[in-house]
Amino acid sequence: MNLTGFNKFSKKDSVSGVEKFAFGCGEISTNIVFTISTTLLVMFYTDVVHVSAAVVGSIIAVSQVFNGISDISAGFIIDRTRSKYGRARVWLLRMSIPYAIAAVLMMMVPPISGMAQTIYIFVTYNLMLTVVYTLFQLPFATTMTYMTRSQDERAKINIIRMAMSPIGNILVTLLFTRILDVMPNGGMDSQRNWVILTAIYGFFAALMMLFCFAMVRERVVVKDAAHGEKVPLKTAITALLKNKYFIMLFIFFVSFAMYQTFSGTMATYYCKWIVGDTRIIGNVNTACYGITIVATLLLGKVMNLTTKRNWCIVGAMFIIAGSLVLLVNPTSVTVVTIGGLLRGLGMTPILGMIFTMIADAIEYGQWKTGIRTAGAIQSATTAGQKFGQGIGSVLIGFIMSANEYNGNLGTQSTQALSTISNLFIFGVAFLGFLMIVVLLFYKLDNEYPTIMAELLEREAQIDLEKKAADQVEINNALEAEILKN
Repeated sequence: MNLTGFNKFSKKDSVSGVEKFAFGCGEISTNIVFTISTTLLVMFYTDVVHVSAAVVGSIIAVSQVFNGISDISAGFIIDRTRSKYGRARVWLLRMSIPYAIAAVLMMMVPPISGMAQTIYIFVTYNLMLTVVYTLFQLPFATTMTYMTRSQDERAKINIIRMAMSPIGNILVTLLFTRILDVMPNGGMDSQRNWVILTAIYGFFAALMMLFCFAMVRERVVVKDAAHGEKVPLKTAITALLKNKYFIMLFIFFVSFAMYQTFSGTMATYYCKWIVGDTRIIGNVNTACYGITIVATLLLGKVMNLTTKRNWCIVGAMFIIAGSLVLLVNPTSVTVVTIGGLLRGLGMTPILGMIFTMIADAIEYGQWKTGIRTAGAIQSATTAGQKFGQGIGSVLIGFIMSANEYNGNLGTQSTQALSTISNLFIFGVAFLGFLMIVVLLFYKLDNEYPTIMAELLEREAQIDLEKKAADQVEINNALEAEILKN
């Protein structure tokens, strides 16, 4: 087979513009609660509910161990799902309403004794992120791998998805605290206001995902060694562990999620305590994520200039630059905003390419093992995100507590302020460097054409063998009928 064969797909692989837009709405939906959890939740616990940063960090860290395991487990669940709505898409319908409810419960921390309150936070945090969000976001991401097998269509879907992705973050970071400030009965310090506003955000997030469910379709018919049957768990796990690119991308997502957690969480503290104005949190995050909307669309025009891996490395370099630029004037609103712009430019190629790289790893896994474990491999995204978020949150909590940070105080010590600054600048820069190191081992971009050509040849052979087997059954049935008569 000609090596260009992997780009030849039938018209049924094309995806309409409306469907791509609907999938983008699903991305906005998944980002809303994730952004609340990574950017605002720690401050809510420490400054509104008044739980110590160390306790919060411990809860999140322990939870993320379960959280990451649940992602991989959910991946296997998706791979074993069979329904009239497909393998992954059906979960968008099943989990939309629980997603909104669980988000509200996470904010309804009762004013009870310390241990009981800690247990409530642990339970509701895990209900939201370990159970509901896992079975909400992971099937959504996996759905793209079943919408089409065309690389061109996947790239277009992902470009639109990533162009719309920052909207969810902006809706939270730009508006959430501003709305809280103007709400009656305590403004941002009122837990009641946090509950009400989270309920509103959760309701609209659920509606957007239901719209996504209604519009998208699964088109890919799986042709692997399982022949459409449910793959035994042991076989699926063995196939997953043989996929070296799944492992690399998992590690990359851990690093990237740690970056998002450090950048998002520490931006809130940095603006409050270093710059002295919480209102510019929205400006910084809007600069960071808003620029990605335009930059992602432009990326679609130039993405063929180099490999996906190289684009991600360039993005990590911009993240590092966006951190170190703050050394010019750490308290300047202008410099902090420029730093956000550079970080946003850095996130653009990463978010624009990494999910397509996951899809490539799915094809590599099927080529390597003969088994297609799309959901399990897609869990590299969410499992990596949650492990990274957990590690990042616990590091932030313990480091800040160890350096005298106290959310109950109106002013912070010099040591605490220095820690906030160092985490936001040097901590984020280090994580950008770590992402580059992981990507240096990724070679699939160059291997993909040959792999895909061989895989399509195998699937064509499977079709021929199935037709031959069907014909044998027909012939045997005819012979049996003749002998009977």
